[in-house]
Amino acid sequence: MTNYYISHTGKSKPLLDWMLTLPNLVTAGVDSGRNIKAEFNHTPAQQEDFVKALALKTGGTILINDITEITLGNFIDRVLTDQSFYSCEFNPGITKTNIGLTYVNIFTDFSGRPFFIDTTGFKSMAIQILWTKVGTGVQTVRIVNDADNTQVLESGGLGNTPGASDDFPNVAIPPAFLKFKGKWRLQAKSTVAADDPIFVGIRLYLRRD
Repeated sequence: MTNYYISHTGKSKPLLDWMLTLPNLVTAGVDSGRNIKAEFNHTPAQQEDFVKALALKTGGTILINDITEITLGNFIDRVLTDQSFYSCEFNPGITKTNIGLTYVNIFTDFSGRPFFIDTTGFKSMAIQILWTKVGTGVQTVRIVNDADNTQVLESGGLGNTPGASDDFPNVAIPPAFLKFKGKWRLQAKSTVAADDPIFVGIRLYLRRD
């Protein structure tokens, strides 16, 4: 069960009327201060959808299970907007000497420099790769689950123009990575083992739609 306490916003009656029509409702009412107290049998996904809908209806404050306080006026921007979440650039870039035919970590230190990610609420992402092509092979960058690099989020073959950026503006997040909380890692390879491409940077952007 999930308990919600919504502070008075001047919209108690219409807000309560709306909540009384929702599925999984256990109980709901208004106290003497015109604050709404409600209990739902919500899964984590249903809780996320409910709080998002609530953010559209009121600018008050919600307390979830008497612990997590959220000011809805601020929360609405966070739940409805896209988000830039990872960016790195190097000058000079990182040369992958004799990159090889199989995927290797772009970063050779700190176990590939994995980065934390939470995709909850996002459905797709935009990727921009800054990469100087050196060599004749087809060079590819991919993003993998740090805990299991057989789980590939995305792999993109790079263009042939040296020093150009390769943009993937609308990449669907695979089902296995929806609501994923963990770490990702960057890897690369070429079809010609002796290629020496230069990794300059990457920009990753989470999208709601």
